[in-house]
Amino acid sequence: MGALVDYFTADSDPSARRALSAGPGAVDLPYVDCKGWLDELDTLVAELSGRDLSEFGDAETVVGDDEGPALERMASETVEALAAVDDARLREYAEEELLDEFEVEQFTALRDLARTAIRLNQGMYCWMCP
Repeated sequence: MGALVDYFTADSDPSARRALSAGPGAVDLPYVDCKGWLDELDTLVAELSGRDLSEFGDAETVVGDDEGPALERMASETVEALAAVDDARLREYAEEELLDEFEVEQFTALRDLARTAIRLNQGMYCWMCP
């Protein structure tokens, strides 16, 4: 069994830390539930944008370790590239990867979450729990 993963937005690292123990949904932060289908956002963004993974900065650990819940702040380059993906590219990617409707909806929700983070000048975070 893999890690539980959610991506969410928050206005600061202290705000994001509120999600550490139970996840962003428990503290009413905007999030996309990625449990069971996505744990490497930067890899997905590289595929969607057609860019090399090395072009994106690394996520920064905010708090946590391998033993319990952890939070990472996504690199701004990753968030900006995800936000820039248009609907036509999402549809094309869905066809290439034979995605089902649930996956398309989730990828669209992630893209929209990145757009919200940029619009509100917030960070985009990953909550992980082993």
